[in-house]
Formats: sequence, structure tokens, C-alpha cells
Amino acid sequence: MRFDGLLPLVKEGTDFKKYTMLLAVLGVISLVVGLIPYIFDYPYCNGCENSGPSNIWELIIMLSYEGWYLQIGLSLLLISSLLLYKQRKKN
Repeated sequence: MRFDGLLPLVKEGTDFKKYTMLLAVLGVISLVVGLIPYIFDYPYCNGCENSGPSNIWELIIMLSYEGWYLQIGLSLLLISSLLLYKQRKKN
């Protein structure tokens, strides 16, 4: 099975394992950010005039509540694990 359409930036002769590991690392980072809403409460103050993020951590928590990070992280991990499995099976 060829993976030409999956990663258009990968040229022939390059180390494909590096790119799959990069996908795995990005998947883990995205998955960790996606799990933040299940661990921490939403930083909101009832009755406060300006209840926006007061620091970078609150901004990360507020952005992670959108929910796309969890799906993207799971997808990247699934793709990278399938690519690594196919590569190990081939060698």
C-alpha cells in the first residue's frame, strides 16, 4: 500500500518514520489539550464585568472547550499508529 496522497510533503527517499513520529507527537499534544476540559473547570466568573482569560493557561482551557482537539488528536494517533504498523510489517 502506498501513502502518496496521505502526506504530500513527504518526498521519495526521505525517512518516512520521522513524519509518522511527528504525527504521533502532534496527536499526543492535541489529545492532552483535548482532555483538559474533563479535568479542569471552565474559567468563568458569574457577575464579573470582564470574565475573559486572565492568563495563558485560562486561554488554553477556554480554547480546549471547543472539543476539536480531542477528535484531531485521536485521528492523528490512529493514522500514525496505522502507518507505523504498516511500516514495521513491511520491514
